[in-house]
Amino acid sequence: MSLAEYPIWLRWGMEGVSEWHLNQVMVGRLMNRSPQSVVAPGLLLHFLHGGLAGVVFVLLLPKIPITSSIVAGVGFGIVLWIIALIIMKPVTGIGFQKHQLGLLPLVVSLGGHILYGLFLGLAVSYI
Repeated sequence: MSLAEYPIWLRWGMEGVSEWHLNQVMVGRLMNRSPQSVVAPGLLLHFLHGGLAGVVFVLLLPKIPITSSIVAGVGFGIVLWIIALIIMKPVTGIGFQKHQLGLLPLVVSLGGHILYGLFLGLAVSYI
């Protein structure tokens, strides 16, 4: 969840929040600009990914053999985190094994995706 990741970003910048950094690098490449100059568009892309992932979750939920939408949401968040891990190094050139901040970005990213899934599952449970 982006609000929980904000303090990490304030202290360590984009590289401290791996999925924000990932989106920033992607936007920088698309716009042919440095990643440091596209912070706002990178965050916008991150939020768009979150919105689209939410739509995918709602469409997949009836096919998921878990009765609790909250548990399904947390699981979905973890799946999104794994996808981010897989594409992180090819896109940013930074792998988690040798990241200058150690495991911090990995842990922050996992926590953010679990919170995202939790709130997504809660929101869907009220629909």
